[in-house]
Amino acid sequence: MGAPSVRLIPTYLKKKKKAIKLRKKGWSYRELAQTFQVSKATVYAWTRKTKLSKSAQNRIQRKIKEALKKGLIAYNKTHSKIRSQEAEKIREEYKRKALKEIKTLSPKDLKLIGATFYWAEGFKKSRNTFRFSNSDPLAIKIMMRFLIEICKIPKEKVVVKMHLYPQIDPKKATLYWSKVTGLSKTQFAKPQFQISKASKRKRNPNTLPYGTLHLDVYSTKLTWRVKGWIQGITEKI
Repeated sequence: MGAPSVRLIPTYLKKKKKAIKLRKKGWSYRELAQTFQVSKATVYAWTRKTKLSKSAQNRIQRKIKEALKKGLIAYNKTHSKIRSQEAEKIREEYKRKALKEIKTLSPKDLKLIGATFYWAEGFKKSRNTFRFSNSDPLAIKIMMRFLIEICKIPKEKVVVKMHLYPQIDPKKATLYWSKVTGLSKTQFAKPQFQISKASKRKRNPNTLPYGTLHLDVYSTKLTWRVKGWIQGITEKI
């Protein structure tokens, strides 16, 4: 490092003297460089002959460990984000390739999908009523296709019931589910606001902004046909 100009010598010496004093207290080169806005090389040149007490050495070692820890945390945070982004790309690639495997849905496909959906989410204890419940609009759309295209159920035969949380506006929910199902608002029964104890314990009401929808068809024939398809599936497993 070159010598300071004559006019800066007093300031230079003042900084050096203070740096030596702080070094004796256990300040690290990094701390001194940041404090006096000089390079670490300058700080080292100022204080390299300074004798350090045991407590000063311990402080310096502690500061070094803290700096290493902070650096490691920053490194892990940066690389964790990179790894997360890379993992997301891999997952999206899996999904993209799988998406291409589904070309079209044949009537047979839709029959199996609808039957298994009912098997999983339908109310199967009734002998005369077909009831499917879900909060996922895509699941509701698939079930509507199943009822109309596979089961040949006229739209006007489907009765819609909504289970809503108290803070949900029933008019907005009706409009939303009417668009999802393609059904008239006149087919909607009076909404219910009673939430099951299980839902209160497990489910955040904000995750279901339009509640849960029930599709009801009062038909013994439909109910038992679908149960027959389910049994047929189980016997082929």
